[in-house]
Amino acid sequence: MRYGLYYYVEKRPISLPLLSVSAEASIKELAAQVKLNQVFGNEADFPIEAVYAFPIPARAVVTGFCMIKQNGTRVVGRVQEKEEARKTYDSAVARGKQASLMEQQTPDVFQVAVGNIPAKEQVKIELVYATELTEDEENDSIRFHLPVHIGPRYGQAPTSALSRRSRRNRFANPSNTFSLNITTTIESASPINKIACPSHTVSTELGPDPALPNYKDLPFSNYARVSLSSTAPLDKDFVLTVKSAGLDAPRCVAELHSSPSQDTVALALTFVPRFKLPDVPRQEYIFVVDRSDSMEGARIAAARKALVVMLRCLPHKDSVFQICSFGSNYKLLWKESRPYNQDTLEEATRHIDTMKGDFGGTEIREALRGCFSARKVDRPTAVLVLTDGDAWDLDGVREEVETTVTAAQKSAPLQVSVLGIGDSVSTAMCEGIARSGNGTCILVGEQETSFTGKVARLLKAAKTPPISNISVDWGRVVEAVKGPEAVEEDFEMVDDVVATSKSKTLNVFDESVDPIAVEETAPPPAPPVNLPPPSAVQQSPFTIRNLFPGTRLNVYAILKGRTVPHTVILRGSTADGAQIELPVPVTLGQLQNDAGAPTAIHALAARKIIQDLEDGNHDLRATLLNLDDPGLLAQTVKASIVRLGITYSISSKHTSFVAVDETTEVTPVATERVESPKRSVRPRPQPRVVDLSSDSDGSVSHRVVTANRSRLARSKFLSAGSADEEEKAAVEESDGDSDGSGSVQSDGDSEMDWEPVADAEAEAEADEDSESDGDSESDMDMGFGGGGYPTRSAPKGGKTKPAVRTDAVEVLARLQSFDGRFTAQGVFDFVKLKDGVDLQAVRDLFPAGVADEVVATILAMAFLATRLDVGVERDSWEGMYEKAREYSEEASARMDAKFSVEELEAQVGKLLLA
Repeated sequence: MRYGLYYYVEKRPISLPLLSVSAEASIKELAAQVKLNQVFGNEADFPIEAVYAFPIPARAVVTGFCMIKQNGTRVVGRVQEKEEARKTYDSAVARGKQASLMEQQTPDVFQVAVGNIPAKEQVKIELVYATELTEDEENDSIRFHLPVHIGPRYGQAPTSALSRRSRRNRFANPSNTFSLNITTTIESASPINKIACPSHTVSTELGPDPALPNYKDLPFSNYARVSLSSTAPLDKDFVLTVKSAGLDAPRCVAELHSSPSQDTVALALTFVPRFKLPDVPRQEYIFVVDRSDSMEGARIAAARKALVVMLRCLPHKDSVFQICSFGSNYKLLWKESRPYNQDTLEEATRHIDTMKGDFGGTEIREALRGCFSARKVDRPTAVLVLTDGDAWDLDGVREEVETTVTAAQKSAPLQVSVLGIGDSVSTAMCEGIARSGNGTCILVGEQETSFTGKVARLLKAAKTPPISNISVDWGRVVEAVKGPEAVEEDFEMVDDVVATSKSKTLNVFDESVDPIAVEETAPPPAPPVNLPPPSAVQQSPFTIRNLFPGTRLNVYAILKGRTVPHTVILRGSTADGAQIELPVPVTLGQLQNDAGAPTAIHALAARKIIQDLEDGNHDLRATLLNLDDPGLLAQTVKASIVRLGITYSISSKHTSFVAVDETTEVTPVATERVESPKRSVRPRPQPRVVDLSSDSDGSVSHRVVTANRSRLARSKFLSAGSADEEEKAAVEESDGDSDGSGSVQSDGDSEMDWEPVADAEAEAEADEDSESDGDSESDMDMGFGGGGYPTRSAPKGGKTKPAVRTDAVEVLARLQSFDGRFTAQGVFDFVKLKDGVDLQAVRDLFPAGVADEVVATILAMAFLATRLDVGVERDSWEGMYEKAREYSEEASARMDAKFSVEELEAQVGKLLLA
């Protein structure tokens, strides 16, 4: 997938130089509005039509699109129904007008066509989008993520009017450099405790912006400004984390529509639930691990680490588990899930330590289908998918998950959750799977050196019994949806008109008539859509299916009228009959919106409602006049989406932005439009790297001797300059590929030798090969950093050799048995005691006869509770700790001289090295 502006000459893509990138983000509590500006130059001697693609998080919504000409003229896009927008654009380009069209390809990938860019001129593309923020590793913290590249995805990309205009990218511009400027303003309801940027070196200023008219009256500690200015290439995504007291607490923010003509109020209810219920009994756990080529490197290392920690936190009584690896095909560790015990835990851990990203493509749908077929149907099943989501088959995967989850029996429910790994992760794929699977999705960015807290949250959600009948009282009376029998039809009866005519003669041999000609008639028009008016309460999620401890719940609503409710109430019930009622006061939001863009909460609410409509979660069927016409339902859904998109000026599957400059006219140049043929997917070897050397300027060059070079080149969408020495990645020849192929890894700043394909025919052949080879190389080295991840190599002979690990949670996880006890010698070697204190002093605290494993277990508990690094949240080790405490209490109950686990843990903790 290419992003940036490019056009075609003689079937060859020519990139428009990216001259500068700037982003202005306004973070207000748990939402952000982003204005992204990218300046390109047309160096050709003639006007061109170019294509521009860009990524945004799937949870975001594009609310503004503008093309700014070199003379400063702003050509503002407006939202139209998709087909109408295409006609508007094509007509303008044909008339020589400068115009642009933006369409959604997937929920996290958009494409733009810019027509009639004058010769030797620059064009600025301005995008505005709103996005909700996700929780970070710590409690009361949020993460703002500005994506800058689209990861290569497996399979056939969805076709659109824009993708049919151009071929897929097979080239990169390694010499392209540009400036990067990011400014972020932060406003919090309580003092800001910490701001961090794990991706870049930034300048941080506390306090409100002096440009604000009342800045002296604003609380100094609740505001901050973060800026980044660099001439280095845009080689990795920008990530900012903010910690402020109360961010996890329940809140509901209301927003009146900025236009007086829109008589609505939008609300956003959000909080991170904190509750504890007994684990789901007798549950089966299936871990589905993406081992496709795109996972090789730091991503598969992160998956290994996550698996090691999660396996130690499984309930040890009557649990069964399974591990499935997938790529171009899938492979189960065992024929069927096995009981969770020490033997199976150790076998699974040995298997995990040998995992590599060497399974080819990303056939995630087939892997899920196989796991669903193999699951035990007599007990609940939790499926946990670990993937970068780099595949195009979003609709097929979601359909597979939703169909199976819906068909599961109530006594043996199925839940599917996702751990998305990497910055170029497909947020649409990962979040779509979790949404259809009644599960949760947690994303791990590539700069995160520790994410055990997120892994613990994911598993905690999988172990928690479902909460049902969840609803929100928005303070409005909701009328029942009227059925077709209640729809009033305005029509009048017209008597048949009987025409009288004179008698005619028929020529039975009319030479102007061709008896074998096939008359082409237009298909009958679609039946009219009887679109009901919007409900008094439009809510998303349409149905709140579950509530998970530690995982943020976001619920949106658009209410008729401008009356703001004082309080909203969340209600629900647990499986054992406990009732839930959480009143949340409503406050008016103060998020500043970009001029001309819709209010942020309205836009986010409308986007979420559209997502429900696309997923089939709605009650529109009750409004149909003809319940037997599935096409009518699809048209009604589409009409509802179009109405929302146009009303709130947002892009969607069925609405697009179009901008036309009617002031000037250029002589249009015929632009190549090459149809991309559909191709079947077939495996092929990857390119093998045989040499790695440093150039004179310190940059790294790859020398590839097999496979086509264009495939290797596409792993860099923007590549330029030399990186800092600590960020340079080594590229090694892989010894363990099942097909004998190698894999390529490189740092995001490294330059890459490549050669353009000589002619269009050769390019098409290379293009076809690249389509068929499974996952592409990563855009960049997924440097999770810090050396905190466990890495294991598998040398010839099959034995694994552990490397040095510095992550205390993972080290202890590997020392814990399935039932919660810890290996004595391992804990004694790892946990450090105060000077002058030896192990005997620790043993002397325990009653006589207590086994060393009990001593080691309580010692590990004390270490987890008091001596982990600052910032390691309890969520990351709580599951291990609880199992250890249960084991210790059972050991105490078996002894004549019973002991208090809590008191011993406190005493042992005093002997630990601070």
